[in-house]
Amino acid sequence: MKKSNVVICGTGSCVPDHIITNDELEKSAPTNKEWVESVLGIRERRRLKKEENPSDMAAKAALRALDNAKTSPEEIDLLIVGTITPDRKVPSQGTIIQRKIGARNAVAFDINAACAGFIFSLVCAKQFLDNGYYKNALVIGVDAMSVMTDYKDRTCVFYGDASGAVVVKKLESENGIISTYFGSDGESKDLVTTYGGSAEYPVSYDVVDKRLQYLIMRGKEVGTTAIRIIPYALRKAMEEAAITSDDLTYLVPHQPNETLLKRCSEILNIPEEKIVITLDRYGNASNANIPLALDEINRQGKLKDGDKIGMVTIGAGWTWGSAVIQWGQ
Repeated sequence: MKKSNVVICGTGSCVPDHIITNDELEKSAPTNKEWVESVLGIRERRRLKKEENPSDMAAKAALRALDNAKTSPEEIDLLIVGTITPDRKVPSQGTIIQRKIGARNAVAFDINAACAGFIFSLVCAKQFLDNGYYKNALVIGVDAMSVMTDYKDRTCVFYGDASGAVVVKKLESENGIISTYFGSDGESKDLVTTYGGSAEYPVSYDVVDKRLQYLIMRGKEVGTTAIRIIPYALRKAMEEAAITSDDLTYLVPHQPNETLLKRCSEILNIPEEKIVITLDRYGNASNANIPLALDEINRQGKLKDGDKIGMVTIGAGWTWGSAVIQWGQ
């Protein structure tokens, strides 16, 4: 007899049409194309047009996930969005997307856990479905990092705009979300942050003059922490799932840079060919990284029933999260 599990039934993603190359960024910021491509592994990234909002691409990703799951928007009763770049501070991004896709029967809200928000949202949705409170959930990861990126600063090469979504349901199945793990540590709140536009630093001429409205990142400290936390978080989820790295068909990770991911793969003893990479084309799209990559391999027909997929991420704060999924319905 099959068990009752929370299953990913559909995936979707959307990226803007506008491409920003390393050649372009060399003209505005103190960066080097060769270094960006050889060390970071990023060739280009996407950027929303001025007339576009993050909710626009999130809605497209959501509708594609719903279509892939053969589910109507009206069947969704829970909608959670992981984001750090909502259209507005009020109302929530979830309610804006809810209206755009016609998910009128859903309760909708956001989770801000920096780049780990999608995994936090997925864990939250799983709890609601496991306890029977809701039946069909739509989990979205979306960020327009361009709105908080200083294109005069060398860190601009890392970030891009994208969205991804999954539909999750409680089904009688051997497949589904086998394990999850997440955590946080607020001791390092200043290593990756945006000061301007908050209660601590309200919008003012001084804030704008000092460019405090843009994302600040201390790259060396971030890299050191990520190399420590990413393997740790994935191992916690694998331990709960009672599997080893050898059992994973794919690793779908956060997308900070290629060198860092290769180092993590060495620590975890996971062959590089098992790691799903999207950063070469899209950069670090924060909350969109994992659902975007998952949708890519799903639509490429690379996923087979029973495949085990590891997902892991780290975000500012620090926040981190991981999951192990057995693919199929």
